[in-house]
Amino acid sequence: METQQIRLDVIGVRVELPANQPVLILRGAEPGYESMHVAVVVGPAEAAAVARALQQQEPPRPMTHDLLAQALETLGGGVASIEIGLLDSSTYCGTIRLNGGAELDSRASDAIAVAVRARCPVTMDRATLRAVSVTPRYQSSALKDPDGEAPGPSPEASQVKATGPISEEEIEEFQKYLDRADPEDFGRS
Repeated sequence: METQQIRLDVIGVRVELPANQPVLILRGAEPGYESMHVAVVVGPAEAAAVARALQQQEPPRPMTHDLLAQALETLGGGVASIEIGLLDSSTYCGTIRLNGGAELDSRASDAIAVAVRARCPVTMDRATLRAVSVTPRYQSSALKDPDGEAPGPSPEASQVKATGPISEEEIEEFQKYLDRADPEDFGRS
């Protein structure tokens, strides 16, 4: 059964505090999906590789992801697209699709680092995107995807009212949650 792939933009790299864990932020790029965001927890090296590529910084000698993208271009005919999926309930995986039809299994972070360099589309299955995406609270009550469904990982997410900026009380409550949370609570890619 063919799945519908939704194109994503690589927005940038953020650091989740207080653990200082790098996170890649992806956002839906197609009409009706622009409010859906996906956070992919990555290692520091992969985060730095994506950040350098997004800033169009070229090192004096090729780094690992630069070399891989160059090898795929030279030997494999170039990268056609990257697909991000779920390996299990808390681990993302990547598939690098080459122009010649070959596919390479990859970690999501490495696939995204290659995609930024190859300037190719990054996609995710529509059902997976709906399941894992989050929507900014200030927008969630008004937005629906093209099928009329509210975005977000749960029905509760679509019921949060558009109340404006987050209050100091909400920030304190969230900080308490983060203080009690373990890194395992967030999964890895």
